[in-house]
Amino acid sequence: MDTPDDSYDEIMAQAGNDGKFQRRYNLLFNFGAICFASMSYMSIILALNKPPHNCFVPGMEQYNITDANLWKNLTLPRETDNRGQLGYSKCQMYNITEQHLQRHYSEWSFASSDIIDCAYGYEYDRTYYDRTPITEYDWICDKGFRETNIFIYNRLGELFGTVIFGHLGDTLGRRPVFYLSILIITVGRLVSMFTAAYYVVFCIAAVVGSLTAHSIFQAPLIIAMEISKSERRGHISMMQCIGWTTGLCILPMVFWATKDWFWALLIVTMPIVLFMFIPSYTIESPRWLATRGNYREAMVQFRKIATINGIRELAFDERVLEKRLANHRTDKVYGLASLFNGWRMAKNTMLVILCWTVCSVTYFTLVLLSSRMDGNPFLNFMYQGLIEVPAAFAGQRAADRFGRRATNAMALCCATAVCLVLVLIVRDPANEMAATVLTTFVKFCISITFFGVNLQSIEIYPTCLRQTGMAVGTIAATIFGIVGPYVVHLGTEYDVRYPFLVMGLSSAVGILAALFLPETLHQSLPNTIEEAQKFGKNQRFWSLPKAPQVTREADSNTDKRHDGSDAKPEESIRLTVPVEGGEAVGRK
Repeated sequence: MDTPDDSYDEIMAQAGNDGKFQRRYNLLFNFGAICFASMSYMSIILALNKPPHNCFVPGMEQYNITDANLWKNLTLPRETDNRGQLGYSKCQMYNITEQHLQRHYSEWSFASSDIIDCAYGYEYDRTYYDRTPITEYDWICDKGFRETNIFIYNRLGELFGTVIFGHLGDTLGRRPVFYLSILIITVGRLVSMFTAAYYVVFCIAAVVGSLTAHSIFQAPLIIAMEISKSERRGHISMMQCIGWTTGLCILPMVFWATKDWFWALLIVTMPIVLFMFIPSYTIESPRWLATRGNYREAMVQFRKIATINGIRELAFDERVLEKRLANHRTDKVYGLASLFNGWRMAKNTMLVILCWTVCSVTYFTLVLLSSRMDGNPFLNFMYQGLIEVPAAFAGQRAADRFGRRATNAMALCCATAVCLVLVLIVRDPANEMAATVLTTFVKFCISITFFGVNLQSIEIYPTCLRQTGMAVGTIAATIFGIVGPYVVHLGTEYDVRYPFLVMGLSSAVGILAALFLPETLHQSLPNTIEEAQKFGKNQRFWSLPKAPQVTREADSNTDKRHDGSDAKPEESIRLTVPVEGGEAVGRK
């Protein structure tokens, strides 16, 4: 007898599970929409970049001094920077009185008691930015934590938003959550553009803009997974990774071209709204509708898909759909608590949480560091974005060849080793190029891990909990990821080694979590909580996944389309799984 999952897969195959609709949907939403969503989401990082600065000390004109470095040498004390190098103070100056100005500057002398905080404002390096909230309102020195706190508030916004919209995705639907996500992130960013002068309001707007930071990516990804054949899941996830990366590469170029945070935010925020107005492709997942018992609307979505895939008439109607999927309806769920229903689901959930936490802390620490390293902040940001393109391809090939588990563990192992090397060399300015290359390689490894964990989060949970399951990982990642901005602050203000030490230790912990998650390659998506509770039970630890055995079904209903043509080979694939008696049987 067919399992509910097989029944759904066969119905989906009849409507087309790898046709024009799926390709266009992925291009529009898992590439195009994600490209603009990533720009809107990450724009706050570049908007709050802190350019080099010193105290402004008047008097250069009085002495006809044109060499800025000479004037800094006269008026600014020295201090040790985060690399252990001696440089000009960023927030203090010598107290130059009228008595000093009455003498030639060559006669000046200062003691440590003459050092005061900046009294006349600040000078900013305008090489890369003409205007940011930091340069406009002096969010530096005694207000330096404002920038870091905003990143923390953003993470808290992501936390609450993920809880709310992750649950709504499994109860209200994937499509409504996608629409809400677009509206909320757009409104949040637009309001923040006009409220930088009011710090509290600016923070609230930033939090609002981050509420749907995860659901805007999850909703189209899950819909695409649920309307496509299992062999395409890795490709779909890679498409979203490429869309994300494309946005990360375009974003710094927009900031570099405008040099103004206000206009840059406006340019990268507005286009995402257009993706709400593509009615032919903004579908609800028919799989989700079937689990809710809404077979009439599920048929509407199946017809949309079939029409674009060139199938004029489906071989089933609402009545047949309800009969075949009678056991496909969702279990009763209790939100996040259902993810801990049974030992195996609880264990898998905890391991997913740990993997997400490691990936999130490391990834966003690297992103924040990229625009705060020496050199061009826009090119540094773009380089770390570009490396995600080969990472997506490598992650997809490795995950589909060696499995999700081995791919994640190996990538985290490499990241750990390289972080330890960086701890040893990063303080020496002579190693700046090597440090940049190695940091980019760490980003490459973590991007591969992000790819794999994202896939596993979708594949180990049942349909009724799939978006909730993804949400719980990002919730935990957000909670622990709150430390990321503070780690970066320690690195930029005190010792540049601290972020790499934290990332190296985190990655080492992530290796163990990745190894003990079940392998999901070549496995059907679980539909019910019962199936998820058994998922991975018979897998061996020291083994790589094998492709399923291909069998030809004699039943004409399986081998023939409704129009009499042969079914595609992948539609006849069944997994050979062990049963209690030790004999292997084909799942049908």
